Amino acid sequence: MNSMTNPLRRLTIMKPDPLKHWRSRHTRESKTITVLETDWPGTLEVCRNVVGYIDRNIPHEEFREQAIEASLTVALDAYRSSVERENESDRVRLRVFVETLVAGLVSQFPIESAKSVEDSESELTQRLVPANLREALNGLPLSDTCQEWTRDAA
Repeated sequence: MNSMTNPLRRLTIMKPDPLKHWRSRHTRESKTITVLETDWPGTLEVCRNVVGYIDRNIPHEEFREQAIEASLTVALDAYRSSVERENESDRVRLRVFVETLVAGLVSQFPIESAKSVEDSESELTQRLVPANLREALNGLPLSDTCQEWTRDAA
């Protein structure tokens, strides 16, 4: 029996998309994700990775919503604000988004030392951000604005 005649081989099991569900309830943030993905293809994957990471690591739904608010929502707000400031480059805006997002995530999980925070930030960035976007951020220092948003997220 070849794949053309075997209906089971053509069956694709779709995993639920927690980001899609979240976006359906957060219109403003969903619009920002669209702009972000237009500016930086691959950032939709980052958003999907973050919501998936939170879903896997925070069992209680109410706490998951709080973690998404403290990380993804704050990072999208930071990105939207940086877009409104015309003096920041696209790469700086991407940095604002990623740094704020990671700082917000780190704030949701207990960390024992400053060294652990740095390791955790680096690990999360590696895990959640595709290589092409990490490469775009290499060597780009944080702007003062980004440091403010990152501090506020934590």
